[in-house]
Amino acid sequence: MPLTAVLLAGVVSVSLSAKRQPPPPAPGLTLTASAWNIRYSAGLPAHPSPLAGMSGWWVNLPVAPGSLNYLTTPYTTPMAQDKSVTFTAQIVAMDGTPVFNFMLEPWNTCDYPAHVRAYFEQQAPKGCPDATYTCAPATARWWANPIAVELAVGVVTVTVPLTPEQWSDAEGEIGSAQLAGFAAALGHPAAIGLTFGGGCFFGHGVNVSGGTARFILSNYVVQ
Repeated sequence: MPLTAVLLAGVVSVSLSAKRQPPPPAPGLTLTASAWNIRYSAGLPAHPSPLAGMSGWWVNLPVAPGSLNYLTTPYTTPMAQDKSVTFTAQIVAMDGTPVFNFMLEPWNTCDYPAHVRAYFEQQAPKGCPDATYTCAPATARWWANPIAVELAVGVVTVTVPLTPEQWSDAEGEIGSAQLAGFAAALGHPAAIGLTFGGGCFFGHGVNVSGGTARFILSNYVVQ
């Protein structure tokens, strides 16, 4: 079964083939595996592994009690609302029939399957270690919403416009209701990438059971 995307008509392009040559990354955006960071996760290395002989990287999804939550790379080039984020993702079953789990916390009680989605965050205020709730506002972090990719074996290319109605912040507020915060994050980014989650949360992690699976990223551009 191919990866399925949560789509908004007219704003997403989905391809079941990753064979076409992707455009070059935007300035400051790299697909070098060592430049991408596995964050807030468990049972995984600090960075994904490089794809042999081609651009991109891979990471094996962990089994319980591990989880894959955030995968980001530093990115400080200001972004504009006439641009889009495009990424090509693939999941390969390594053995068995992997099931993608998202109910990793007792308070995650919503019924929404495991997904991966585009993400970016603003530069943290001075003295803050990162853009999380510790000392940054909710508008410091933004997730593609409603556009997301349900985790399943297959490959898909997704494009998300950088317009406020296509993103929500850490409190679930759509960017069109937080225009100043959205514009500030676009103008002063610190990191960009992907998050994994399901149920009530976009980034609280996923793992697999019933088999093993590999997540591959072969394209991620802002253009």
